[in-house]
Amino acid sequence: MARTVLALVAACMLSGCAALASEEAIVVCQTADVATTLHAVNLEAREVNPMVDWLLKEFGPGAFVAAKVGVTVLLLHYYPDLPSDLVIAVNGLTCAVAAHNAMVGAELERKKSPDEKKPPGH
Repeated sequence: MARTVLALVAACMLSGCAALASEEAIVVCQTADVATTLHAVNLEAREVNPMVDWLLKEFGPGAFVAAKVGVTVLLLHYYPDLPSDLVIAVNGLTCAVAAHNAMVGAELERKKSPDEKKPPGH
């Protein structure tokens, strides 16, 4: 999973600012952040964003997903009125966070013992 997310982020970054200013990039970056956050937290990573940490601890992953869907819908709704530089900055930051999350998750997976990696019942 980490490699896939990193490949998506790299492709988005390499394709230039026009790609990062797109509505598609909003969806990809927000989705990558959700997936990598939940994956890393599931592997016992510490969430450093205090708002996300609170949301996850108090209401669980579903609330976090709902909040990110809300943010994505708002960004898409206001997209025509947002300056492209702002969209680029938000998408770049969000994809960078997703890439960091993916690296943390990959590192935590490498540190797990072989017995912990086996599915239950095996």
